[in-house]
Amino acid sequence: MRDRRGRDPGAQPGTRVAVVDDDTVIREGLPHLLPGVRVVLAVSSVEELLAARPETDAVLLDLVLTGTGRTGVRQGAAAVEAVARAGHRTLIYTNERRREVLVGCMAAGARGVVHKAEPLAALAAAVAEVAADRVVITQALVGLAELAERRGGLPSLTPRQREILSARARGEAFRSIAERLFIGKKTAEEHMAVVTAKFADFLRDHSPADLERELGLGPGDLLDHRRLN
Repeated sequence: MRDRRGRDPGAQPGTRVAVVDDDTVIREGLPHLLPGVRVVLAVSSVEELLAARPETDAVLLDLVLTGTGRTGVRQGAAAVEAVARAGHRTLIYTNERRREVLVGCMAAGARGVVHKAEPLAALAAAVAEVAADRVVITQALVGLAELAERRGGLPSLTPRQREILSARARGEAFRSIAERLFIGKKTAEEHMAVVTAKFADFLRDHSPADLERELGLGPGDLLDHRRLN
């Protein structure tokens, strides 16, 4: 069975990724720019993704899917929730930077956030992390940890765990973190594994409404699951 580009997915190695983005350049360009990634489907709406039912290791999802003036399509947290419920590990790929929106989308089931201004190497690394069922830690999630901890919404992080979390969110390598903090590289990685597990447990066990209450946030344009446009 061939994908929409006429290729045989079974004949190609690599992480299987579906791209949902209303930008033609993103849909057409990413398959040529990400080493080790096999784009099995590239569509402009969540509805097309759900209808195609591709086998994926990760879904790369933009949050705003009405750039061509379309209405009645799912986007934001509603899109994330639909993709996650269909059983796909979801990585948000967006220009959106509002923390309340990104936090809400993580609570809806996304496994991480990558901004479109970041280097392609960061995107490729994030895809690999999500495909391995790990949470991609970003500055948005550091903000989530700070807010939720103050309200008791997340298990507490130790000072060392917070240091390593913030450093990884800025893209600092484990070797550099270890040297700066005078600890072993393996120790730094183990601290990060504990942090990732705490995030994963929290995001898996709490609903968007729970998270909004914990953080004191109200519904927003992309945060509200009940809206489709």
